[in-house]
Amino acid sequence: MVRSRAARCLRLACAPLLLGAALQANEASGGDCTHYASPTGGGNGSSPSSPFRVSRFWALARPGMSLCLLDGVYKGADSMITPPHKLSGSSERPLMIKALHDGKVLIDGESGNRPVYLEGNDWITIEGINACCSSRTVIEIAHSTNDTIRRVAAWDALDGNEKIFGIHYSSHTLLEDVAGWGTGRKIFESSYAGDFTTIRRAWGRWERSTVAGPKMVYSLTYNNYNMLIENSIGTWSGEKMPATYVLRDYYGKPSTGPHAGTYKGDEIEQAQGIFSIDGVPEGALAHARLLGSLAYILPTDTFKYTHLIFVTKVSGIQIDNTVAYYPPETDATKITFGLYQLADGSDPVEDVATNITGFGGFGPTIKHGWAVRNQLHGATPRSTYQGPESVFNTSRGAQLCHRYKDGALTNEPLWPWPMNQRIIDAMIQSGRGPVDITAAVEQMFGPVPSPCRAAPVAAVTP
Repeated sequence: MVRSRAARCLRLACAPLLLGAALQANEASGGDCTHYASPTGGGNGSSPSSPFRVSRFWALARPGMSLCLLDGVYKGADSMITPPHKLSGSSERPLMIKALHDGKVLIDGESGNRPVYLEGNDWITIEGINACCSSRTVIEIAHSTNDTIRRVAAWDALDGNEKIFGIHYSSHTLLEDVAGWGTGRKIFESSYAGDFTTIRRAWGRWERSTVAGPKMVYSLTYNNYNMLIENSIGTWSGEKMPATYVLRDYYGKPSTGPHAGTYKGDEIEQAQGIFSIDGVPEGALAHARLLGSLAYILPTDTFKYTHLIFVTKVSGIQIDNTVAYYPPETDATKITFGLYQLADGSDPVEDVATNITGFGGFGPTIKHGWAVRNQLHGATPRSTYQGPESVFNTSRGAQLCHRYKDGALTNEPLWPWPMNQRIIDAMIQSGRGPVDITAAVEQMFGPVPSPCRAAPVAAVTP
């Protein structure tokens, strides 16, 4: 069963920041915990004092049940979130797996297991966990429909043809308030009939890949249709690249392809962009949308990409209210928006870029055939905006003040970044230096004004 946009908004996407509404959304998607698991559980799963292992839940699971994970690091095959084929919830009663306390659960594949793998599992919601160190892709969904991954941080896939979040042959998947970084050819990819995927309020950072093939943080289309990326942020550090490496194929052997050879660590084969594309069959319309989003580079990043946002050889792309930012010292060869024609040089169909803003580097390269309206480009935000104007408060180019929901711009404030502290904590857990996303954005563009900031969530008295 495929959920309608209205039903998906009511059930999944329209919970505001206030705690009471969040609790209502939780009750609507599975209610209170029906079972409990822990990293070492040996009980019957009926209570927090008698948890079992995650794998024990699958034989008991029915639509509407909720498995709550107690705090800790989950290791071993019995602790991975890998339900058996065809185990599913329903549209009215999804099956839920969630951390009892957001961010306090780590599903660690130890490079030998898949932390989260849904294959043939419909109407499943996973919330509040961290996941890492996979033998393949970290969070993977295949041959499934209507699954939701919410408030999840993930890092370090296998250094192969793998991703941090990968969705394939699945429809109507929602990734909401998520973050991914580390080893992986791509951070977010929906491909090969991964149709109607929504990525909402995501943050991603590319760090390492030594295998052949295009590299990017977000793929807008890869033989899939109706991709929606809204209020998402991407960056690139390359910080985990080795000093030198031999380009490998997807089987771990030295590549024999056209780009074979030995590379320096700051040389990335087929580096395409932070937001980019893989493509769809010739003549097809991707119907992919990138809304209210930001691609940025920091002065400390090693960045060999030519483009921050790169779209070529595809029709049916919509970009709106999106910013591309290079720091002032970036050399003049770097392109903010690279928007090109089809493979034969003809004009794309229904490729539209409205309300776009770019800073630094060479600026944009936008070819004939793109419908472009209200674009703003400058060397720096400080030299481009006037008076109190900023990227949060402007009618020129993009504005990054409010949230999108199901493709529509709302009046709901976007800031502070909803996963800000979760990402800081998870990055420390992953052995990285923490990234304060709200602070990083304010360093680029100045303080977020109060109309763009949500009221703090009220404290709950036990």
